[in-house]
Amino acid sequence: EKASYGSEEASFVQTGLSTQSTSEGFAVMKIVRSLAQKHDSTALAQLAQKVGVAMRSSADPFEKIRGLISDMIEKLEKEAEQDATKKAYCDKEL
Repeated sequence: EKASYGSEEASFVQTGLSTQSTSEGFAVMKIVRSLAQKHDSTALAQLAQKVGVAMRSSADPFEKIRGLISDMIEKLEKEAEQDATKKAYCDKEL
C-alpha cells in the first residue's frame, strides 16, 4: 500500500499573494512531494506538507519555505555527520 503524501492538501485560495507567487509556491510543494514519493521519504513528505501550510498561512510564504528547507538541510547534515562518525568507529573496531 502506498503512503499518502498530502496531495489533497493543496488549496488555491490565497489572499495577499500574486497568482505567480502562489503557483510557484505550489510548484515547489509538488516537486518536494514528488521527491518524497520517489525516495519513499517521510521527512520530505512532511516538508511538502509544511510548504503547503506555509503557502496558505504566511504573509511571506517563501521566507517560511526557505526556513523549512534550511532546517531540513541542517538536520540531514547532522545525521550524515553522526553516520560518518559511527562508521569510522565501526571501521576502526574491525
